[in-house]
Amino acid sequence: MTVSVLIPAYRPRFIAQAIASVLAQAEADYELVISDDSGGEEILPIVERFQDPRITYSRTSGREGAGANVQRLWGLARRPLVKYLFDDDVLFPNALRDLTDLLTRHPGAAVTFGHRDIVDEAGRLRGQPRLIAADKTVAFDALQMARAIVPTCHNRVGELSNVLINREAGVGLDDLYRYGPFEIDGLPDVALYLNAARKGGVAGIGRTVGQFRRHDDQNSSARRSYVFAMGVCDWEVLVRGEFAAGRLTVEEGLSATARLDRYFGVAAEFLPEAAALKAALPALEARIRADDRDLLDVAFQAFWAGLVADIRTRLQPAGGGQ
Repeated sequence: MTVSVLIPAYRPRFIAQAIASVLAQAEADYELVISDDSGGEEILPIVERFQDPRITYSRTSGREGAGANVQRLWGLARRPLVKYLFDDDVLFPNALRDLTDLLTRHPGAAVTFGHRDIVDEAGRLRGQPRLIAADKTVAFDALQMARAIVPTCHNRVGELSNVLINREAGVGLDDLYRYGPFEIDGLPDVALYLNAARKGGVAGIGRTVGQFRRHDDQNSSARRSYVFAMGVCDWEVLVRGEFAAGRLTVEEGLSATARLDRYFGVAAEFLPEAAALKAALPALEARIRADDRDLLDVAFQAFWAGLVADIRTRLQPAGGGQ
């Protein structure tokens, strides 16, 4: 199967490892498209070292932001299957083969995924989260995907670097950056899995396909960054939406609000919006106990619009990837 591997680049520190991991793939039919949003001159010489005809390099106007660069790459991709790889992550040689083979076994799936190892800036192993038993495959429909992720408010599938997106299943950019009427800037990967599960399902394999790197220079790790703030707050939209759609039981909804209470309690120390969400949780819990499914009503949409505007005013979206 033919794949576009897309690297939204803005940091030179690890990108040579990311590129090398793509070029080492057992699957031969792919292109590698790199979009440089660094605004500097450090990344191009690294790319030019590889001298591989499968690589296409282009640059943005400079620091347009993570979401804008991901969306730009979507338009540059020429293949029906899309594989994002952030510039600080790496693929294992089996990644494209395993993820495309999985799509062959689950035709029509909108997303396939494998496991990832968590490593630090030096490449040392820090975690091995696993959703699926070794070498097993599991197909998730919308109900199963919601129940696998939302009650714990935990992304058990992984980041975009360990998934393959099937555009022929009807997946578009709105599936990453929107959930119903809401923009999703902090959890586009989770929004993708929930949206994709409704289109063609999500299939996973119990094999490790790469490494996700955690370090201080990521948008999602900086406590006072826009992406981190929205990553905390977006969970409430997803909890409300999946409960409103009937894909969570009352017990699962209450489990999710308990998890939100812990998240918002920790974040409230430095994120005023999290404090506001925490203060409103008892009312949300009461509505869930009463099995009130109208949780995305006009009042909440207005409240949410104000909350997002406040975060954007204080914390401007940053460049780069995850």
